[in-house]
Amino acid sequence: MSNRNAIRFGRRLARGALFAVLTVGLAALGAAPSALAEPGDGQSVRVTVPEHTMPPGQASLACAGAGGGSLGDNPTLHPGDELSCTGTGFAAGERVAMSLGAGRDLGTVDAGQDGTARRDISLPADLGAGRRTLTFEGGTSKRTASFAFTVTIVANVPIGPSDGGGGGSLPRTGASLIGFAGAGVGLIVIGGLLTAMGRRRTLRRALAAPGEERG
Repeated sequence: MSNRNAIRFGRRLARGALFAVLTVGLAALGAAPSALAEPGDGQSVRVTVPEHTMPPGQASLACAGAGGGSLGDNPTLHPGDELSCTGTGFAAGERVAMSLGAGRDLGTVDAGQDGTARRDISLPADLGAGRRTLTFEGGTSKRTASFAFTVTIVANVPIGPSDGGGGGSLPRTGASLIGFAGAGVGLIVIGGLLTAMGRRRTLRRALAAPGEERG
């Protein structure tokens, strides 16, 4: 074998090995080399990558209040609160599904070319109290991002006249109502003690009255 033929054979062998490595490595991303170029100087291997193929990564989700103020981590919210949420790290143009758990779908939003999905969300009026998680999930990339928060129910306690003549209501949380109940029980106990003390004094006077008359 001449030196020239040996060089050509070595180049073919190197290109074959490169093709095999590309085939195995790109299979994980759903891509594959489309063709192996004919032997010769300056030839290359063409690689076809399907649309929306993304390298491994992670999406994130952040939500702000209706006025744009930051809510921080695990904020306390109420049914009907307005949120402005932004998810990043999704595939360009993919449809992103939003939910509050199983059976609580909030619709979808399309991500922009930069992979950002934005949507203003109103928490359902019938959302129960407790820990909740808002989730964004990419339909193509399958990436998910979540925002955790705690729901507190607010009860309205009527005050003043109930016929509409200047009355109203005050929002009270569950803790406030428990405090009122405790104060009421305390007043009942104090009233009972005062009543018992008054009856005891009356009984003592009644028992002492016959002795005073004999004197």
